[in-house]
Amino acid sequence: MLKLLIDIFAGLGLFFVGLKLIGANLKEMTGGWFRRLILQATRHPVSASLVGTLAGAITQSTNAVTFISVSMVTSGVVDSQRLVPVVVWASVGTSALVLLSAVDITLFVLFLIGATGVAYYFDIDRSPRFRHAAGAMLGIGLLFLGLQLIKLGAAPIRDMPTLREFISLAASSGAIALLTGTLVSIVTQSSSTVSIIAVTMSKVGLLNADATMLIVIGASLGSGLSIAMLSSRLSGVGRQIAWMQVLCKCIGVAIVLPIFLAEQAGWIPGIQSLTGQISSDVATQAALVFLLLQLAGAIPLSMLRNQAMHWMSKLSPPSARELLSRPKFLYPEALSDAPSALGLVAREQARLVGYMPRIVDSVRSVEERSEPHPPGTLCGAGKSIAGQCDAFLADLLDRNDSREVMVAIVSAQRRNELLLAIFEVLQDFTRSLGRASDRNPSDPLGRLAFSLGESLHSILCLADDAIGSGDATGIAWAQELSSDRSEQMEQIRRRVSGATDLPAADHELLHQSTMHFERALWLLHRYLRQLAPAPPAGEARD
Repeated sequence: MLKLLIDIFAGLGLFFVGLKLIGANLKEMTGGWFRRLILQATRHPVSASLVGTLAGAITQSTNAVTFISVSMVTSGVVDSQRLVPVVVWASVGTSALVLLSAVDITLFVLFLIGATGVAYYFDIDRSPRFRHAAGAMLGIGLLFLGLQLIKLGAAPIRDMPTLREFISLAASSGAIALLTGTLVSIVTQSSSTVSIIAVTMSKVGLLNADATMLIVIGASLGSGLSIAMLSSRLSGVGRQIAWMQVLCKCIGVAIVLPIFLAEQAGWIPGIQSLTGQISSDVATQAALVFLLLQLAGAIPLSMLRNQAMHWMSKLSPPSARELLSRPKFLYPEALSDAPSALGLVAREQARLVGYMPRIVDSVRSVEERSEPHPPGTLCGAGKSIAGQCDAFLADLLDRNDSREVMVAIVSAQRRNELLLAIFEVLQDFTRSLGRASDRNPSDPLGRLAFSLGESLHSILCLADDAIGSGDATGIAWAQELSSDRSEQMEQIRRRVSGATDLPAADHELLHQSTMHFERALWLLHRYLRQLAPAPPAGEARD
């Protein structure tokens, strides 16, 4: 029993590691052919539904398709509305496992992990072009392997005498049959696996037709509940996508179960009558019930997906970071006109400069602070938008071969790299300065923390105002104020160190704070030098 629990626990661990790897690497794969492939495949609800059905048939796991879709949405690869049909119709694809008996994807998972291992051995993971693809492949392999390990760890359950007696008892009680399918599906993380077990038992006479179908219905409900539990750590749009799959399962059960029960009561001809016209075999009928459950959820939810997403947004509103991470000016149609697209990128980058003084606001004096969002949220949002700008520029570069346009794109990419670097150093700056600012303002290190925070905030505000208004004089002034401060920072370090006997930890804190301040100004100076001429960002303010 202990080994069974450890196997299931290890499977969950691999599942979450794989999910983390997929999200981290897909975030870096938002440009080029991969992004265009996803966008093209999900451009129309019908093609997106076909993609979802195929993905479900190949992976045989609605959990995997759902959480890969969540990773794509939270990574900015594709809009959530486009992926709803993929998630909803993935469950229909898993019906192939029940209809065609069992499909073992263990070999595929092992091959995928093996291929990724070979890629890592030959240093393909170090290639700028393929390293994120290799990481995503490893994440997908680990995710599937985790699901497989959960299933394998739970497999001995079906051979336990106690469970066999419980399932036999289910044959005489519809409520127990329904509950059995629900609970075993939650444990095994697979409604199709539970349905196949029920079908197999019906073939050997352990279950009658009624109990088999109720277990299949309960398994579909259990699958939705398992996704709800796995998505408990998600928030915002990610939870919305996951709960679309939960809603799909619940709608299917809410439609099929009452019809089945009404038929059992003799009120109407229903599920058994319908499946009985196709086949007299109980196992086949149960497999068709499984397919019917998935269709009963997918079809109405596809027709009402906009309303459903509206309900989901009420249930799980987008987080502050998700709202801040949304580009304001970028849209795919602009890629057809390079000058317009470059202008939109410049406006988006100007918005990002406006995030910077808001980040530093957290380390100013309490009386001066006005920013409601923590610096980590703003830094993460800024880096996300910069990443989406980079993907947009990569798409634009693929579409243009004009030398003039390519030079402008490369210049915009350089500015984007500087913005990403500034956000990184501002995050480090606020962390180190936050610790220093917690000290008594009367001691030298506390006074220095407040001075550095106020100085950097003022310079960033000046740069933001100048870029926002397109004021060349203001940009030149901000460029002058952000010039090399290495000598000044060294003098400050010597003065503060000599003013008091600082412990080693405070010496390190002093060095980090001044170093991050110096680097932030150096990067800002380089960025401002790139603005020649300054972009027409008068409308780009947030």
